[in-house]
Amino acid sequence: MNDKLMQSQKRLHDSLFELYMQDGLELYLAGTRGLKRELIIQLETSALSPEKGEIIHYYAVNRWDEEDEFDEWAKPLVALSAEAERILGVTNGQLAHCRSTDSVSFDFFNFIKF
Repeated sequence: MNDKLMQSQKRLHDSLFELYMQDGLELYLAGTRGLKRELIIQLETSALSPEKGEIIHYYAVNRWDEEDEFDEWAKPLVALSAEAERILGVTNGQLAHCRSTDSVSFDFFNFIKF
């Protein structure tokens, strides 16, 4: 085997061992998500003002890992007005098949606390 390649492999091995010895195992096991996580969060409500509606769309994505994403709509307790349907681009019929706001929000908060 080429001497340069052997030296490079030894340096890599030594670096990984040093990371492990400095409690880097948790970081290694977390993968790229453990290295950097900055979430972009978007929430949409069922009414034209937050005071009158509830959150029905929960969205978050890690700006460093697009596979680290949460995107789910929830069924509101009160049906959307025609104006809200037009603005949101979603209908009451589409939301009828979604999980409850309580269920979705529970999963969303677990996702963002990682």
